[in-house]
Amino acid sequence: MKTIANYGTLMEAELLKLKLSSFGIEAFIPDELTAGVAPHIFATKSGIRVQVAEKDAENARAAMQSKIDLLEDEQFTEEE
Repeated sequence: MKTIANYGTLMEAELLKLKLSSFGIEAFIPDELTAGVAPHIFATKSGIRVQVAEKDAENARAAMQSKIDLLEDEQFTEEE
């Protein structure tokens, strides 16, 4: 496994995991349980890690740089 990002909060790590999933890249948060129970531990460490398989690391970094809309505008148009 290759660490591709570190975040200060579990929510940020989960958002990246979701984004990578939308690109077909499976991501893991090895610190997920500890961060959920004792988030203060990561305030002094290097952060909550997001990891992917070695073979997916390059694509994951590219996906991190891309901008995607998780919601399509058409879903929220006003009805006349």
